[in-house]
Amino acid sequence: MASAQNTLCEGFEYAFSRVDPVGGAHIDPPAAAVYETLVAKGDNGEAIPFMASRWDCDAEGIEWRFELRPGLRFHSGAPCDARAVAKALERCRWGDNRTRQMQYFDVVDTIAEDGPGTVVIRTHFPTARLMQALWGTHSAIFNENARAGNLARYGMDMADGTGPYRLDSWSPEKVVAVRAETYSNASLPMFAGRGDVFAAERIEWLCLRSEDERLKALYDGRVDFLHAPPAHRFEELAADPRFDAAVTPQPSSVYLGLNFARRDLGFDDLAVRRAVSMAIDRKSIVDQVVAGLGTATYGAVPPGAEFHDGTVEASGRHDPAAAARLLEDAGWALGEHGLRYRHGVALSFECVVQDDSVLHATARLVAAQLRHIGVEMSVEVAEPFAPFYKRIGTGPASFLSKWLWPDPIDALAGFTMTGCQPRPNWQRASIPRLDLAFDRFRRAPDRAGTEESARDIQHLIAENLPLIPLFAPFDLWVNRIGVHGWRPRPGHLYPYYQDIVLERAA
Repeated sequence: MASAQNTLCEGFEYAFSRVDPVGGAHIDPPAAAVYETLVAKGDNGEAIPFMASRWDCDAEGIEWRFELRPGLRFHSGAPCDARAVAKALERCRWGDNRTRQMQYFDVVDTIAEDGPGTVVIRTHFPTARLMQALWGTHSAIFNENARAGNLARYGMDMADGTGPYRLDSWSPEKVVAVRAETYSNASLPMFAGRGDVFAAERIEWLCLRSEDERLKALYDGRVDFLHAPPAHRFEELAADPRFDAAVTPQPSSVYLGLNFARRDLGFDDLAVRRAVSMAIDRKSIVDQVVAGLGTATYGAVPPGAEFHDGTVEASGRHDPAAAARLLEDAGWALGEHGLRYRHGVALSFECVVQDDSVLHATARLVAAQLRHIGVEMSVEVAEPFAPFYKRIGTGPASFLSKWLWPDPIDALAGFTMTGCQPRPNWQRASIPRLDLAFDRFRRAPDRAGTEESARDIQHLIAENLPLIPLFAPFDLWVNRIGVHGWRPRPGHLYPYYQDIVLERAA
């Protein structure tokens, strides 16, 4: 069994990035075991204690003081005091050789320590969105001194966090972490004891790129739990008494990006973008690609997510005939081989997509649907994640991707705001009214203000299509009976590994 000698094994669908919140191309599940964040996102969407035991804000709503829980230490044994936390957050904020801070930190003015136990964060203005910058996986706290001393190999040879597991070994195919002797969650009420159970001493994560390979590993007992089993086999897994399977909404969106700089293809023209959107049968894609386990979307915020406005979905429709008329009116006439041309230029372009079974299949279906209205889209596959990011950074005509983040509006700021070009706004979109709506969202001091501006953001994206939403897949999780706590809480990307436990043998 995979759990022999108190070891748990998890199957994951991608090759692993280095376990580094700043330098890693992607944040993978091992990072959630090795690191913690200053605060955590509670089930009600409000911040709850994590590394910080308490906090308060001044009367102006600008200065926040976070008191660290006592006794925090990195896995190396170095103290994790307020200075260390501030240094880590500043590195997360600015990255390595980055001229622009991560957009999640745009509300932040300064980060400093006030004595060994207090972190002080000042914002530029009163805002209700500070905590979203602090609980995300890109704000995980690490030992910046240790990272700076081994920058080239940090997250591979070693990683120094405060989480329940210490990095033991890393490769793109397998990551191993062991229980950290420095860790205690006794003061964290969300990880209360479970009685006659015990935590795993060792966790192994395996890269299993193929859906069939992941499923076989589960049936063979090589993994105890896995994410993203084949969607068309999910009902079979849910009915199997050996397993506990769950399906939950995923805080993500699969979308198509059209490069606004490609004026020769008309992608700067809203009519062309609308034509492309109307030609795509989203429900058919969900049915064929994920066996119906997802939601076709015209809005940028997935259903069930915070701030989702269902009225936005009514603004879109599948209408190939209307799409063809829009292209005709924009000057794109049918020509040789049923392909559209304007000024001698064919409406033919490449679409870069990650080598992922869901995304690749989606791109192929989108290409087939667009061909019916005289648009030719060829699919170019790139490896996730760094090679894909590098390729779309060169400015291809289009790309198909998926964002995955617990706070959709905050994520969409990076993918659609002018100020975030060219990364991660790879489509070079620029909608000034949308920029202003995001600014209002960040400056809103209370819930009412954020809700109002979030509605505006969703409607402006639907009206202007800086990106073209396609669907929101469901998260599929399955684990063997006897494993408990392995599943994200609402609004989280990965499980809290503090909470994974095994039943004691009889």
